[in-house]
Amino acid sequence: MLAAIRHLKIFLLVLFAGSVLTNCSDYYIDDIERGGGYNYEFGFPELRVSTAGYYNMGGTPIIDVSGDIVYAGLIYAENEQGNLQANVSIDINITDQESGDFVARETLTDSLVSENSSVIFSQNVHRFNKLFEVRPGAFDVEIVLTDEKSGKQTTQNNKVTIPDYADRIAAISEIQIFGKNNALGNADFVPVTTYDVPGQLDSLKFVVQITNSTNNDITVNSRLKKFRADTSVAWPMSIQDYPRSNIRYQGIEYDEFDILQSGTRTLQQQGNIFIEYAYEELDEGNYRLEVEITDGNDIETISGREFGIKPPFYPAVRTAQKMAETLFYIMEEDEYKALMKIKNPDSLKSAIDRFWLRNIGNSALAKEAISMYYNRVEEANKQFSNFKEGWKTDPGMVYILFGPPWSVDDVFNSRMIWYYTNNLDDPERGFLFRVSDLKSKYFPFDNYILDRNILYHNLEYRQIQRWRTGNILTADL
Repeated sequence: MLAAIRHLKIFLLVLFAGSVLTNCSDYYIDDIERGGGYNYEFGFPELRVSTAGYYNMGGTPIIDVSGDIVYAGLIYAENEQGNLQANVSIDINITDQESGDFVARETLTDSLVSENSSVIFSQNVHRFNKLFEVRPGAFDVEIVLTDEKSGKQTTQNNKVTIPDYADRIAAISEIQIFGKNNALGNADFVPVTTYDVPGQLDSLKFVVQITNSTNNDITVNSRLKKFRADTSVAWPMSIQDYPRSNIRYQGIEYDEFDILQSGTRTLQQQGNIFIEYAYEELDEGNYRLEVEITDGNDIETISGREFGIKPPFYPAVRTAQKMAETLFYIMEEDEYKALMKIKNPDSLKSAIDRFWLRNIGNSALAKEAISMYYNRVEEANKQFSNFKEGWKTDPGMVYILFGPPWSVDDVFNSRMIWYYTNNLDDPERGFLFRVSDLKSKYFPFDNYILDRNILYHNLEYRQIQRWRTGNILTADL
């Protein structure tokens, strides 16, 4: 039976400038993939992983584990050749969800070597990939990254399901997403391991496998949706709260979307069939690719992959435009507007440098403050990224201005209090964030919203002045 499996690729190249159709309602689907998070914790290695289950060309069930290791998250030492070297081990454990038995276990080791000392700050990634032959079923996949020099570990857990071809079913796999930068010419597609897709990956490919062991034809429907979402910068801490009816509070609206592309195809053959969908130059925003199959008995199965197009090089801050935008929290309104009117990247970068040097007055201190500020922006992107850039969220704003909280009090995953004091009764240095009550399995993002208070006005003003004068380097709070 498996010997008769066919392999088919369907390419849909989509180039568009606007919407094809607008809808004002949606039905909810349970099987939505959103990619992993950044797994960022200061001082620990950074691991980003994607997993997928499918049948290969020979009809063997496969679990595909792909991962990214961020160079800057590792500890380096000089090797015998005078280069910087970091050593890592990657433990991959696959267990059967039903029995709890180990199905596969393997440890990968690797050395990351660089001749350039800038590697310790690099947000580029080292990629690894491993394929495991398994049986059909549902599996838990645990990936543990260990930095051998520090001994610190980061763990990510994923779930994978592979249907049993012998069950005479029509089934659909998870949707994998790959991206490449067309400016690099013949660059290969690489797995996208997080919800966020950095903007320099201007060509995206989605791969899904349809398993058909029935005697029926299969109808495949696809839809690329774009959702309305908040993209604004966080309000100051001392003004009124966001209105509950405002998109800032709601975050993302799954009930209102544009269908940018849709299509239908009938598959008349049995087998495990790969379908590929390709899109180029999507605008920044939040999307979902839905793939739905219907067999001859009108039984529907649907899978979805949600993703967000973010600025180039995200979560890093590399472009002059993005460096300028993120100064919103420490600039006066007039000077920020004047800065954002500058369109030439070189002129914009010069204006940014002048802002820091004019206020701090010392080039060495200005350089140090600049580094500290943009490091916090990148860390905010990694920790608080959701439907918008992490630096634009309320926690991102507070993190950039004040740094990591001294302590955190989490309450039932719906509230958190950040303290910047050892006196937990200090009303000025404890910040309460509440998760929007819209959160559910269908509205999955932790949209933490700050409880704003006029009491924060003086504290916020003093902290902004510390940044503008460079005193943040010696007198943070």
